[in-house]
This record gives sequence, structure tokens and C-alpha cells, in this order.
Amino acid sequence: MPALKILQLTDLHILPQAGDKMLGIDTEEYFQKTLAHAHAKHGQFDLILLTGDLGQDPTADSYRRIFRHLQTYQTPCLCLPGNHDDLELMEAELHSDFVSCRKHLLLQNWQIIAINSQKCGSPVGLVSQEELAFLAQTLRTHKMPALVAIHHHCVLSQSSWMDTMRIENGEELLALAESFPQVKAITCGHLHQELQTTHKHIALFATPASCFQFKPLATEFALDMLPPGYRIFELFDEGELQSSCYRLPISMHDLQTNVHGY
Repeated sequence: MPALKILQLTDLHILPQAGDKMLGIDTEEYFQKTLAHAHAKHGQFDLILLTGDLGQDPTADSYRRIFRHLQTYQTPCLCLPGNHDDLELMEAELHSDFVSCRKHLLLQNWQIIAINSQKCGSPVGLVSQEELAFLAQTLRTHKMPALVAIHHHCVLSQSSWMDTMRIENGEELLALAESFPQVKAITCGHLHQELQTTHKHIALFATPASCFQFKPLATEFALDMLPPGYRIFELFDEGELQSSCYRLPISMHDLQTNVHGY
């Protein structure tokens, strides 16, 4: 059986009105270009995984526009919230046979588990006791290899300003995950940069944003001139996986870098 092929996109930051710009760029246009580039370069996917911050000051219409872009590809899409998202609106608008905010998906002999790391009113991540219990119960019930998706990162990234906004109880999440040998990887967004490391038997990934990027190793807010990117996973029958990031072949000449936040 061929490997499962999963496209991860993250941190879209789609604005309330079509055509609006943030930091000099049209985030919706970049999202469309990233989707198109991934499909043109890599073909059809078994799953599109969106790991949070889909909307910036989200509205029902911003999620509807995301929905329309995703529906074009007629591919299963799993969407989870980031700190900028409104989960209630997401669940109302991102809902069809293809696009959903489901928390658990079985694909061949793999399982994809989506965890909510929103902390109400805060950019910091937190995995609630209810979410931890859901993860534990799901892993006790299903023994096949697992890819866990979440928005916030759970280990230090060496970008100290972003690390103040990682998952508060990340050690608790990792301790739970490492107690289940079928957890092969945890992938996240939030960092707006690429990261790959390991914790015990678990591969840990962060994926570039589909809009603007943050400069690695920064002590305060700083934008990078790298273009938007995405991550592709190949999941093999025996529980092995491979993953790589790709970027759009464009220049970010419109990006406003002389700013101190957004």
C-alpha cells in the first residue's frame, strides 16, 4: 500500500475582508498560492491538515472563504484552532463531507488526532484536562500509529519571545504522549518557522506559516524574509514517517519588516 501523503498548512491569518492586508501582504492570496503550489508540485493528498490561526480577528465570512478555497481540492481537510481563532465559528463554517473540525481521523492504518491548545483570551497555549483525557482515551482505544496535531509548540524553540507563548503544560502533554509507543510524531504551527527535533521516541515538528515568517533565534518580535511554506508528511504502513518543508519560490518584497508586532 502506498504511503499516506498529508499536507500541513498553518497560521493563515485570513483577514475579515477579502483583499485586506496585514504587514503589507494579502494573507488570503498567499494561502491560495501555497495550496496551489503544494498540489502542483506534489499532486493529490490524502489529507490537508490546518493547524490553527486560520483567521486573524476571525468572522464567519473569513472562515467561509477558507472553506471555499479548501473545497476546490475535494480532499479531506481537518482544521484545528489556534489562539487567534474562534472555535465556535470554525465548527459552524468549516463543515462538509470534506472539510471539518473533527478531532480524530483514521486513515489506512494510521490515526490523526487533533488537540485544542487554546487558552481563552491568551496567546499562550494550554492543553486542558479534558483534552488530555481525550488524547489518553483515544490512544488506549486505537493502537495504530498516531500523528498528533496541535497549534502551540510544547518544547523550547530558541526563539525566547515565542517560547513565552508555548504550551504551559507542555511537559504534561509530552509525558502522556511518551507513555504510548504508537505516538510517532507531534506537529504544530504557531512559531511561523520550521522546527524539527525529538522527545524520546516522538518526532516533534513545527511548520512555516502560509503568510509571514518569524526570524529564528530571536529574543523579540522580528520578521524573516523567507517566503510562505508548508510541510508534507509521508506515513508508511509499518509506522515510519518522513517529513519535509517546502516554500513558495517568491520574494517577500511587500512585507513590512519595520514593525514591532501585529
